[in-house]
Amino acid sequence: MTVSLAQLIRSARKRLGDMTQRDLGRMAGTSLENVTAIENGRNLQSSPEVIVGLSKALDLPVEDIYAAIAGTLENFPWEKPREIDLKDAELELSFRQVDSIPEGEPRERVKSFIRFTLNEERRKRHQKKED
Repeated sequence: MTVSLAQLIRSARKRLGDMTQRDLGRMAGTSLENVTAIENGRNLQSSPEVIVGLSKALDLPVEDIYAAIAGTLENFPWEKPREIDLKDAELELSFRQVDSIPEGEPRERVKSFIRFTLNEERRKRHQKKED
């Protein structure tokens, strides 16, 4: 499945919790209307400044945003364990081993826990930036 720019931006914003499109526009240095157009697939060619702003506001690698624009992003960045930069080496090793767990509820529980933990860290970083 290829991830579109609209899917990437909308999903990344929603993963951060209560961030609105207006909040994202303010944080990324663009308008609410532009964020709405991006999330609805009407704006596929944002300026480099907006892309950098989105990257910072959503804690997404710029290259993933460009890959979504180009139609070559195969997975959401948070679903690619090799891309996650974790400070705790033991946690990073555990995360990389999740795919060795057989399909089913235990594997999904572990992934859900890791997503929750990473989302909390992102939320805390964004809160620090705003303070």
